[in-house]
Amino acid sequence: MKIKTHVEESLGANPAEAAFDPADSIAMGVPRWLASGRGQVFRALVHREYRLLFLAFLINQTGFWVAHLSIQGLTVAISDNDPLHIGMVFFSLFLPAFALAPLAGVAADHFDRKRIVVVCYAAVVAIALALSALTHAGRVTMPWLLGLTFLLGTAFSFSGPANMAIAANSVPREDLSSAVSLQSAMNNLTRVVGPMLAGPLVATGRFDVAFGAYAVAAAVAGMLVARMHLSPWERPEEALGILGRIASGFAHARERHPALPALAMVGMLSIFGASHVTLLSVYAQDRLGDLHWFPWIVSAIGAGALVGALVTGGRRPRLRSAAWHAVAYGLLLAGFGLTSHPAAAIGIEALIGYFYFAVMTELQTLIQEIVDESMRGRVMSLFQVCWAGLIPFGSLGMGVTASALGVGPTLLLAGAACAGCGLWMALRAEA
Repeated sequence: MKIKTHVEESLGANPAEAAFDPADSIAMGVPRWLASGRGQVFRALVHREYRLLFLAFLINQTGFWVAHLSIQGLTVAISDNDPLHIGMVFFSLFLPAFALAPLAGVAADHFDRKRIVVVCYAAVVAIALALSALTHAGRVTMPWLLGLTFLLGTAFSFSGPANMAIAANSVPREDLSSAVSLQSAMNNLTRVVGPMLAGPLVATGRFDVAFGAYAVAAAVAGMLVARMHLSPWERPEEALGILGRIASGFAHARERHPALPALAMVGMLSIFGASHVTLLSVYAQDRLGDLHWFPWIVSAIGAGALVGALVTGGRRPRLRSAAWHAVAYGLLLAGFGLTSHPAAAIGIEALIGYFYFAVMTELQTLIQEIVDESMRGRVMSLFQVCWAGLIPFGSLGMGVTASALGVGPTLLLAGAACAGCGLWMALRAEA
C-alpha cells in the first residue's frame, strides 16, 4: 500500500486548508517528534487515514462508555441490582459477537470494509436514539433492554473485524504495533473519561441524555470514517461457500503459529477475566458498602489499561510475555475478590486493567502481524469471538455463581483460573 508523506498529507494543494483539517497531525496538536516517528508508540499518527480512524474511535468509544455505564445503571434500577439480571444483559450485548463475528469476518474480506463500519455506526445511532426515547418516556422494561442490547451487540459484531482490518490497512507494516496499541490505549482512555461523564447522569437517572449523547458520538465517528481514503486491495476469488470461508479463516490461523495459542489465551481471559466487570456494581454494594464506588472502579480499570496499552506498543509481541502478564492478572483478580477496602480495590483494579490490556494489545498485534491480508477479516473475527464473543457466557456464569456463592468467592475462583491457565501457557510457549 502506497503511503503519502506527512508533508503531502498536511499541505496538499492548499496549505491554508491544513490548519482546518482535523486529520492533520500538526494542526491537531500532535508534537512533531511524535509525528516524525521517533516516538515508537505514536508513529501511526503520521498517517492521515489512521488519524481519522483514531479520532473516530476516540469519540465513539467515549460515547460508548457513557452508554455502557448507563445500561448497567438502568439494569440496576430495573432489577434492584440483581446479579443474574445484570449477567443476562451482558449476555444479550455480547452474544452476537460469538454467533455472528465469523460471518462478519467473511464480510470484511469480501466487501468494502469502510462501508461496513459506516453502516454499523448508523445502526448504533438508531438504536441509541430508541433507547433514549424509551427511557425518557419511562417505558423501558427488561425485555426491551435485552432486545435493544442484542441489536447493539449485532452492530458491534459486524463492525469489529472490519474496524480492526481498517486499522491495519491505514498504516504500513512497520507501524502496525503502534496502530494497535494506540487504538487500545484510546479505548482505555475513554474508559476513564466515559465513566466520569456518565457518573452524574447515572446518579441522577438521566439515562435518556446518556443514550442521546452516544447517538451523537456515533454519528460524528461515522462521518469521520467516511472521509477515509484507503488504497484498494485485491479480494481473492473463492469458490467456497460461507461455511467454507469461515473454515478457511480457522485453517489459516492454525497454519500461522502461534495464532491459535494466542486466540486460546484471549478466550480464557475473556471467560474468566473480562467477564468480572459484570459483578462490579454488585461488588461495590456488597463488598465496599456503597454503589457509588462503581464508576470509580471502572475508571481505575481504564486508567491502568491506558498505561498497559501504551507500554506494550513499544515492544515486540511475544506469546510467553503475554502469558506471564496473564498470570499477574489472575493473581490480582483473586486479590480483588478478597479485599473490602475501597482504596485497595481501586488500586488493584488499576493494575488489573494494566495487565489485561497489556496482554490483549500484545496478542492482537502478534496475530495482525502474521496473517495474510486476504484472511485478515476472518482471522480477526476469530479474535473478536474469543475476546467479546465469549464474554456473554462468562458474564452469565459469573452472575449465576455470584448468586450462589457471593461476589468475593466468585472473583477468587475466576482469578485462580486465569493465573493457572496463564502459567500453563507460559511454560509451554516458545521463548
